[in-house]
Amino acid sequence: MHEGSIAQNLLNIAIEKAKEYKANKITLIRVKVGEFTGINQTALEFAFNDFSQDTIAEKASLKIMSSPLLGKCRKCNEVFEIKKDYFKCLKCHSLEIDIISGEDLYIEDIEIE
Repeated sequence: MHEGSIAQNLLNIAIEKAKEYKANKITLIRVKVGEFTGINQTALEFAFNDFSQDTIAEKASLKIMSSPLLGKCRKCNEVFEIKKDYFKCLKCHSLEIDIISGEDLYIEDIEIE
């Protein structure tokens, strides 16, 4: 389950950042997860709760914010939400698109005490 290794990495990053600020406790970690990452959010939350036990993030909430899959057409510059099985520009129907959002996975911010 790759959600476990992702949760562990997110937790490690948050703890290291909290230590830089001499924090005693992490209360909230906000994570941006792109729709196209294939991450199961429930599994990520479960793994995070498991790995955070006996750390300064033990009581922290993990808030997951979804990032929609967006594309930009190379021909007409239209920006649009890509539907599951329709990777064409909605305006000119070109297949020449760049994904500009939805593949991201990062910590947006951390609340500490």
